[in-house]
Amino acid sequence: MLENFGWGSYSPGVSFMMMPVYADLLRLQAIEFNDMIRKSAYSFELTGNRLRIFPIPTYDYTLYINYITTEDRSTVMYNAADSSVDTVGDISNAPYELHSYKDINPSGLQWIFKYTLALSKEVLGNIRNKYSSVPIPGAEVTLNGADLVSQAQTEKDSLITQLRENLDAVSRQSQMGKITEESDNMQTQLNKIPMTIYIG
Repeated sequence: MLENFGWGSYSPGVSFMMMPVYADLLRLQAIEFNDMIRKSAYSFELTGNRLRIFPIPTYDYTLYINYITTEDRSTVMYNAADSSVDTVGDISNAPYELHSYKDINPSGLQWIFKYTLALSKEVLGNIRNKYSSVPIPGAEVTLNGADLVSQAQTEKDSLITQLRENLDAVSRQSQMGKITEESDNMQTQLNKIPMTIYIG
């Protein structure tokens, strides 16, 4: 490249090329990765419950292994209240069978509270529809039963729609779509970074 610019006979060529700061950082990172990965030349192979490290180190060393047991991986460890095991943290880990009310997280309790309020409005509206007008001395009082029933039905439909949207948002297909979209956006962003000019 220096020859193409006509700087082949000059030394050092870097003095005649303007480079951004991140180019030096990338070069520094490449050198560190080279020292950490290529120069170490250590690798491992896991076959069943046997761990093979090669090449065999010629000096004393300490080997650290991070691992997780199958029981820990399959156990739900999330609970905002008391961090107890086998509790419902969100919609994605809610069991299909009936579970205890105390195991529901605050957002689920809020949804149940709102839906119960809508059901209470509906029951009260039906009662007021049965006695739509109440006689009082010298006049009549008309109750708003129809309005309560209509309002309760609207709230119930809204809450069920919200629950379905939340279930769709945490489905595996939706999660994979979000990961794919994030990966595409990251690739688009990386494509806009100018290519560096490496000088050996």
